[in-house]
Amino acid sequence: MDVLGQSQELVPPRKRVDSATVFKRFTKSVQDNGGDQTAYRESIVEETKELFDCDVDELYIQTGGKRGRRDTLPQPAQEAYMVNESISANELERHIGTIGGDSQEEVNDQIKAVVRNQSKQTRRWLPW
Repeated sequence: MDVLGQSQELVPPRKRVDSATVFKRFTKSVQDNGGDQTAYRESIVEETKELFDCDVDELYIQTGGKRGRRDTLPQPAQEAYMVNESISANELERHIGTIGGDSQEEVNDQIKAVVRNQSKQTRRWLPW
């Protein structure tokens, strides 16, 4: 409370932001827009294709990473995912309440399109 007795919003506690935090926010933004597991999975495929010009399996094979373990990818690849998923989460959060369709497939396609477009932008902005 302030000196006038009115409630004040508390500042949220600070914590270190890492790739897991960004990844969690990204997946939440997909879910908050009505996306299901398919939307999430296909968004990652689109993101990988746009950022690295390959599919997910090729990325792990070419870099010697272990499938499903981003921490085994080279640092630039981890950074690319982290940057893009942070920006994509922002963009998806802006779309909450506006993405819809007659079917789950239509909703998923709209989410994928947002991620794909953002991934193209990220690729242009950054050296990966």
